[in-house]
Amino acid sequence: GVPNGGGPVGLQGLGYGADYNPEQGPQITRLEDIDLMTEAGVNIVSVAIFAWGTIEPKEGMYDFDWLDEVMDRLHAAGISASLATATASPPTWLTSAHPEILPVTEDGTVLSQGGRQSYAVTHPLFLDYAMKMTRLIAERYKNHPALAIWHVDNEIGCHVPRDYPAAAAAAFQVWRTQNYSTNDALNEAWGTAFWSQKYSTFEDILPPRIAPTYANPSQKLDFDRFSSDALLSYYNQMRDILREVTPNIPSTTNFMCSNAKGMDYYAWGKEMDIISNDHYTVANDAERQIDLAFSADLTRGTGDGRPWILMEHS
Repeated sequence: GVPNGGGPVGLQGLGYGADYNPEQGPQITRLEDIDLMTEAGVNIVSVAIFAWGTIEPKEGMYDFDWLDEVMDRLHAAGISASLATATASPPTWLTSAHPEILPVTEDGTVLSQGGRQSYAVTHPLFLDYAMKMTRLIAERYKNHPALAIWHVDNEIGCHVPRDYPAAAAAAFQVWRTQNYSTNDALNEAWGTAFWSQKYSTFEDILPPRIAPTYANPSQKLDFDRFSSDALLSYYNQMRDILREVTPNIPSTTNFMCSNAKGMDYYAWGKEMDIISNDHYTVANDAERQIDLAFSADLTRGTGDGRPWILMEHS
């Protein structure tokens, strides 16, 4: 079930639809899409998930005309929109001008532009750009009658649940001061007497990057907790903007309960207006069918039994 949206159409009952990426096809295809959706009984679609580069092809140069038309046509056809913040993939001009926002693996490899989620959620510069885009979209479509739900980013942490750049190290140091009152408390919790790992200042501690031997397991566990919190903070900052601009429109982001162990989704569920999950399976794979049942149970659990949306499914 989907709660009622803020526009005149709204949406109640069973939502049926899919991700919709009209920017990836020509105008003639977009017109046909709406007709086929109507014929199939579609009543809601997710829109603009990966559209940042189309909306803002150059920094400060915006093209919303195509999205305005899509939203208008959806509304005219009685189809609601789960409208995205368009932040799931930064545009090439942003990562080219500011490669420091790119994510980094534990062995120091910089993950380049060319796929998706090529961003570090702990980098203040990226956060500024992402929040600006979120606010632009929220202000432009806050009163649009097709708007039913906000789709915040997309599968947050799916590809980069752990990120190790300098910005993450600085944020990890702040996180530690909030969780350990003294160096002694941290050293005791991490067992740093082993292998001469004792820390005299918080500033000496880095993320658990590749080391000559095994990394400290307690340090890794805390970095896991920090990383989930950092990704959730990224979601919350966008959600707060959306709540400010459109307090009557609920927000969600799509979990990956079946294969994303990088996030503490029970903590995340408390922050969601609506719980949603993605699940990809193979029809003749019995183990994946069991996984689907487990994923569904886990998704309901993250929302304390509330109704939830299966946002994507193969």
